[in-house]
Amino acid sequence: MRFAYPTLLLATLLVACQRERGNVPSFSDLSRQYLDAYYASNPEAAVYLGNHAYDGQLPIPTKSWWQQQRTQLAHFDSALAQLDTAQLSVDEQIDYRLIRANILGELNDIDSLRASEDPYSYNVDFSTYVERSFGIPAGRMQSLINKARLMPDYVAAVKENLSANPSPEHVQVSIDVFNGTADYLLGDVRTAFSKVGNAGQQTELQSATKLAADALHGLADHLKRHILPTAKGSFAIGTGNFRRMLLYNEQLNANPDSILRVGLAQLKREQIEFTNAARIIDPNRPAIEVFRSIQRDHPTADKLVSSTQAHCEAIRQFLLDKQLISIPSEVRATVTKTPEFMVGATAAMNTPGPFEKEATQAYYYVTLPKASWPARQQEEWLTQYNRYVAEVISIHEAYPGHYVQFLHLNASKVSEVRKVFSSYAFVEGWAHYTEQMMLEEGYPGGDVWRDPKTAARYKMAQLSESLLRYCRLVCAINLHTHGWTVDQATRFIQANCYYEEKPAREEAIRGTYDPGYLSYSLGKLQLLALRDRYQQKMGKKASLRGFHNAVLAQGMLPVSELARVLLR
Repeated sequence: MRFAYPTLLLATLLVACQRERGNVPSFSDLSRQYLDAYYASNPEAAVYLGNHAYDGQLPIPTKSWWQQQRTQLAHFDSALAQLDTAQLSVDEQIDYRLIRANILGELNDIDSLRASEDPYSYNVDFSTYVERSFGIPAGRMQSLINKARLMPDYVAAVKENLSANPSPEHVQVSIDVFNGTADYLLGDVRTAFSKVGNAGQQTELQSATKLAADALHGLADHLKRHILPTAKGSFAIGTGNFRRMLLYNEQLNANPDSILRVGLAQLKREQIEFTNAARIIDPNRPAIEVFRSIQRDHPTADKLVSSTQAHCEAIRQFLLDKQLISIPSEVRATVTKTPEFMVGATAAMNTPGPFEKEATQAYYYVTLPKASWPARQQEEWLTQYNRYVAEVISIHEAYPGHYVQFLHLNASKVSEVRKVFSSYAFVEGWAHYTEQMMLEEGYPGGDVWRDPKTAARYKMAQLSESLLRYCRLVCAINLHTHGWTVDQATRFIQANCYYEEKPAREEAIRGTYDPGYLSYSLGKLQLLALRDRYQQKMGKKASLRGFHNAVLAQGMLPVSELARVLLR
């Protein structure tokens, strides 16, 4: 969802009036107008970011609404293009490039990717009102009710917009998403607010959530009955759009095939490292069998949260002892079990937005197996939390990955623009980079690391995560630019990062609607290259701590933009 009509119309009129008076609006004025318009058209993003002026809102995406967005985006782009960027400060030039790239990306979504016709464009999220404790519970509940009441009109607009021939993969995922959101409204949302307000407000909650759930179930049923049977469109965005995705999201002008060649070479190299590490542990068994034996070393379900909390403290202390990065706060992320509506995710970091003033606690979710599952299924689930991989996951999610990233973002003095618009490759690339960096620096340290077999187990754990990310890179490019099918991507993942068929297929399907999931490996490779250049520039003054602090002090910039800042 893009720009809400009234806000953007006002912004456009202001720009037009300034031109009639012969005054070109300043970049400061344009950036302010654009941010306000962005929040109004993306109220879910505004709520997450901590800007609660837009709570409870939901734009209705009619055909005329989409038309208006396209016109207004073009007006902003034209106004920005007329500015003399040479007169802007260095920081303003960064903001300028971020805003222009965001606008061009949105225009490409509308014009080339035809986002308005794709059912996957219309996912609606109610979870922030449940997960975050901003304001008073009754206020959050009322905002959710207001939003839920808009769902019938929203769904009606979606049905009018849908293409007659979308990709079956996007349709099926959308069916699952709409049904899941409807069930979430009837289940977790009602439970979360069951003791809030009086009887009248509870009746209002029941009525609004049923209204919204019925609309969403109806949309899912419409897709299943009338769209899916004849859906034969392609999910592939094509080479041109892939290149534009890299350019607008990452400021990277690159041929996808050049990235593919690098990814395949890195995948092969790390497969050899994976096998060599396995031979240190047991030279007589295949590498995958050695890894499966490692997976059996895991805590029981009732100890999973406490063991995660304990190793997070150990990882945090290692960072401080080795002086690898500053940690701007003594406040820890709370480790807790994943909320029921999120079950399916292995682990996740729920951090407040950079402008949130009240709900400032961060949560690190780990997903417990359901007690209702058969014992064998519970055991299979817990293998994901084996001692070694679990610590690598915590490095990625918490220390020094996403949680430390969030602490630095909140503490930084960068502009509002740089706290709103993020680079996929930087955010996920940083967390993925830290997995490798920590082992390079000798994690977990002490006598544990001196045992070659223990060191090899940690190496296999880190490489298992890296192999998956390189498989994502390869699949993203081949699915979207070389005609790969989901079956081909599934088989590639099974063969190259040793996944079973079910999780491999889920990873392949994700690639059909998230071509940007190559960003984990892309961002890591970019950061490793930038680290080398930074160390060469700094010479004897270079330190990892200095590099890491400098990187995280700049917001969430594309790594190519980050290089301009650090190397200028």
